[in-house]
Amino acid sequence: MDRREELMIRAKKLDERYGDQLEVIANKFEEQYEKFMLETEGENYFQIILRSHLYIEFEMAEILNSKLTHPQELGDKLAFNVALKILLAIGAIPLDLKAPINFLNRIRNKYAHELDFQFDEETFEKFVDTFAIGFDRSVDIYRNGLNDYSLLKSLKQVLFSLWVALIGYRLISEDIATELNNL
Repeated sequence: MDRREELMIRAKKLDERYGDQLEVIANKFEEQYEKFMLETEGENYFQIILRSHLYIEFEMAEILNSKLTHPQELGDKLAFNVALKILLAIGAIPLDLKAPINFLNRIRNKYAHELDFQFDEETFEKFVDTFAIGFDRSVDIYRNGLNDYSLLKSLKQVLFSLWVALIGYRLISEDIATELNNL
């Protein structure tokens, strides 16, 4: 049996065990993609950064609520950086996400506190460099300069990849993640 046949058999077993869950997850990902792209259509850098920050902050809160036994003990609203530190400390998200999430937060704060801040190609390149190699195909494409998208569209795609990674950590169970990683 060659590698391809072996993968097909393992994928079929995965589908038999988790097919319904995988379908729900796939539908949610598709729904989230459409929502994100629609809600950021025609927006400028500031709006896309702010909206993405809100989406990511929401996902971080959802992950935290799902991982903690008594999340209400943390209060109504945690500071963004505190929520990130807790998620990293309990292993709810990988350490590889620390740098890009922190960088996004710094960009958002620059918009909030520096009247003349302008997002530019250099800032985008620094942001992309915070991602681990192999994090996401689209991020690697931008890192290697292989895209012909506008800076605005490139930013949306990279931010979407970061947000989707967080959605994945919330929606995909450890059992399914292990099986998928073993394919």
